[in-house]
Amino acid sequence: MEEGIIDLKILEDEELFLGIHRLKEQFVSLFSTIANQISDQELTTFHPYPKGKKITKGNELQHCPYQVLDLVRDFDKKDGLNIRFINWWGNGLYLFVFFGIDRLPEESVFKNYTNHGFEICLTGSPWDYTGIVKHHRHTSAIQHDDLPNHTKRYHHLQLMKHIPFHSDIEQLQRHIFSEWHAMKKFHHV
Repeated sequence: MEEGIIDLKILEDEELFLGIHRLKEQFVSLFSTIANQISDQELTTFHPYPKGKKITKGNELQHCPYQVLDLVRDFDKKDGLNIRFINWWGNGLYLFVFFGIDRLPEESVFKNYTNHGFEICLTGSPWDYTGIVKHHRHTSAIQHDDLPNHTKRYHHLQLMKHIPFHSDIEQLQRHIFSEWHAMKKFHHV
């Protein structure tokens, strides 16, 4: 688009903006439903001091809207753990699991994640979604024995998995819950 030209077609398209608003609210509602069905007791099985659940939404992650559901909510690079579902418009729906360097998963738990399609993020910040998603800074080539070298370089471990969209909201909800239940099994919960 030229700098001096206003795109009136977009600016005057109320239906476009109402549709965007409805879709944002669908994801907030979806994440709220999921959060409400996960007990605080379940979170303590992952981390002894969870800070609960939180839904966040915004409009400017690389110029695109996003909705986030965080579970556990401890991003301490030493002892933290967080489970994040993020719907990043134009880029996809992802599941991220953050581990502080003193809370690395045991080998069997790590293998459960990697066998289930999770990959290791290769960025120094757990919030570098541009690097992780757009620039494909993730890998499945790192083994459990290599995690000390990985965390020495990046100061945390973060795993990620792409979740395909479903146009049926109930089917998408079931898929997200299946990922949650799989993670509980990974951790023998």
